[in-house]
Amino acid sequence: MKKVLITTDFNDLSLNACLRFCKYMFKDSTTEYYLLHISEALGFFARLLGQQEKAPEYQALQLEELKKNIKKLYSLDVKPYIRKGSVSEQINAFAKEMNVELMVAGTSNTNVNVIGANTHRLIRTADIPIMTVNIAIEPKPIKNIVLPIELYISSRQKVPYAIKWAKDFGASITLLIGTWDNQDAEDYNKIKVIGSGVQKFILEKGIHCDIITLDNLKSGKDYADEVIRYINNEDNKVDLCMVMGRDESTDFAADPRAQDIVRFAKIPIVCIPLKRGGMNTEFL
Repeated sequence: MKKVLITTDFNDLSLNACLRFCKYMFKDSTTEYYLLHISEALGFFARLLGQQEKAPEYQALQLEELKKNIKKLYSLDVKPYIRKGSVSEQINAFAKEMNVELMVAGTSNTNVNVIGANTHRLIRTADIPIMTVNIAIEPKPIKNIVLPIELYISSRQKVPYAIKWAKDFGASITLLIGTWDNQDAEDYNKIKVIGSGVQKFILEKGIHCDIITLDNLKSGKDYADEVIRYINNEDNKVDLCMVMGRDESTDFAADPRAQDIVRFAKIPIVCIPLKRGGMNTEFL
């Protein structure tokens, strides 16, 4: 990665998890790191309760001190920036302005399986991939990347990203496809054909690729639960999973299946942005 963005609110345990992953994953690269703090305007009730906004000069000093600590603890040189406004809007605008390739975000500041409101909005609205990590997850080599593949064409937008990451890290790819109890024969055959087509496309790129079928599913949640069970099973040796932050079935809302995977995964999850009509049909 050439440019990676990490955000901070100065009281963020997940920031340490993000920094650990950045140092570990991109240690042999010339990656540029941007450290961004968004100063939100206080709302009506906050002002009513007597809260006061911190002066920009004070926040700038905090950010400079944080930059020094990051250099000392993680040996990473970060470029600090402060923007003011809506958190998700400003982060997305900054990422576009700086041509950032990847955001790294914590799911929450606790071990509880929740997604913070800002991370949730970023997964739904960002135009670049977001890698989410929980504070309890420790970095490890990326040798096996899992891709859940569904009938939606958008589900396959993950494939080019997975190929790039697999080449960069020398990893293999495992495809997870699902079959359903109430599925008609046409859809059953279609997902099998799609899985085989994606596998062939990946193999042609010189990357080892396996297919695992999750059978007898009953619902979308059932599918997500089985994906979570598979990637969290240490015997399967999964190091990274890629999901769509949004998909064709949910329009502008975050995909609820992806949310569950992000919340409960014991490995990093990369959320890929949905691009309407942007699918390469070469391997469909």
